[in-house]
Amino acid sequence: MDLGFPWWLRVEHFLNIIFISFLVRSGLEILGTYPKLYRSQHTVPGTSWAQFTVQDEPKHKYYTVGGEDSNYSPRISLPGRGLLGLGRYWHFMAVTGFVTCWIIYFVLLLVTGQWRRYVPTSWDVFSQAGQDMLAYLAFTMPHPVDGMVFNALQQLSYGFVILILTPLVILTGAFQSPAIANHFSRITRALGGRQVIRSTHFLCLVGYVAFFAVHVILVFMHGYLHETSKMVLGHSNSPVVGGVIFSIGLALIVTLHVVATRWTLADGRAVEKLHNVIVRPWSNLLYKLPARMHYDRSNITGKDVGIDNTTHNFRGSGRPPETPEYLALMANCYEDDYVLEIGGYVERPMTLTIAQLRELAAGHSQTTLHHCVQGFTSIGRWRGITVSDLLDLVKPLPGATDVVYTSFQNMGRDDVLYEGGTYYESTPMVEARMPQTLIAFELNDEGEIPAKNGGPVRLRLETSTGFRSLKWLERIEVTNRYDIILKGRGGFFEDTDFYDRNQLI
Repeated sequence: MDLGFPWWLRVEHFLNIIFISFLVRSGLEILGTYPKLYRSQHTVPGTSWAQFTVQDEPKHKYYTVGGEDSNYSPRISLPGRGLLGLGRYWHFMAVTGFVTCWIIYFVLLLVTGQWRRYVPTSWDVFSQAGQDMLAYLAFTMPHPVDGMVFNALQQLSYGFVILILTPLVILTGAFQSPAIANHFSRITRALGGRQVIRSTHFLCLVGYVAFFAVHVILVFMHGYLHETSKMVLGHSNSPVVGGVIFSIGLALIVTLHVVATRWTLADGRAVEKLHNVIVRPWSNLLYKLPARMHYDRSNITGKDVGIDNTTHNFRGSGRPPETPEYLALMANCYEDDYVLEIGGYVERPMTLTIAQLRELAAGHSQTTLHHCVQGFTSIGRWRGITVSDLLDLVKPLPGATDVVYTSFQNMGRDDVLYEGGTYYESTPMVEARMPQTLIAFELNDEGEIPAKNGGPVRLRLETSTGFRSLKWLERIEVTNRYDIILKGRGGFFEDTDFYDRNQLI
């Protein structure tokens, strides 16, 4: 059969240049907000196997993950300047296009028989590839395999990128979604755990960049006009025409990056709207994947990194409230003074002390993996009562759609990294009713939740990134509209930064 360069293959090649370049730049933006790679899910400071920052490790005993990020230049990452939320938006939009393109491409390879261009049908291809490598090192051009458009080394390397590297990067990307990783937690552990998956995803990025560099060198070695003409026209009969068209295409891609970067820095909300149109139709499906993690005790002792207990190592993010009211609660050890208010659009509003919460929880606990939006993870055993059980007690009125959680924390007052405002979060009813959506009052076996981890009572949303698991919980309110609260986006960071309320990926 003819293994030339059909039109759909050429279109896919051009689209992939766009999608992969956007994935790499937005991926660097995401990496920059936690520029360290770990093997252990505990992400204990000082144990990373690689880091990409020149910042010194914080010297204070307690520091938040917000102080560990690095702001990369907009010339490198998309959009640059440490705008993680917008980098995520671009990454997920590019993922949507990249995965769709790869699935269509894969099906066409199978249907048309073009898979033969990437899959060797003889063991001789491997020995021939070695000879081709020696020919390149000697600055001579190896010939294509009989009946093929590539030489043996090109066939193996292209086949590796398309049939192995691409599925791997899609798989490791998918399992960085809290909803997917925590629903299929056994697969997460079988893959080596969240941080091994994150590291593998990064190595895939390195693989793409290395392939791109070698690919470009080979294009020039074989003849720029000759090779680019085949990419555009499907043949090399008109090398000048093909080369000029391809060069114009590359210039358009560079222009696209410049426009996207400047547009994002100028109007992030417009990018957010575009993201919601492209990504939400499929990301909303993840609400069908409730968390079902069941880590055992061996997962929380921290033996793999030589630490004594998880309370010490469960990372804190955000700074505890400093109001007289909260400090008085802390001074009195919470137990007798703390009262959780639950009200709003319900039949039976109520208040509950920690002792009452403990009695209602009846010993319920869950040992789960925490996914920080920046990248760190920790495993903890949380004791508490599910939000669903609390809702059954207060009986939401017909038409109730959301649950709003309010913290004692005021960001501008308590955490100078952010502008002021009461910290709050909201969940749609489907998320509030998930079996591992929890109001927690104990962490591990040490009793009360430490102040740095959100004590005395906090929310746990195990299908979402960590910042939505609100700490220092003051009250819960059931509503029939969340979009009329403050700026109407459903939470503090959703209002003041660029994060989607649907934070399942």
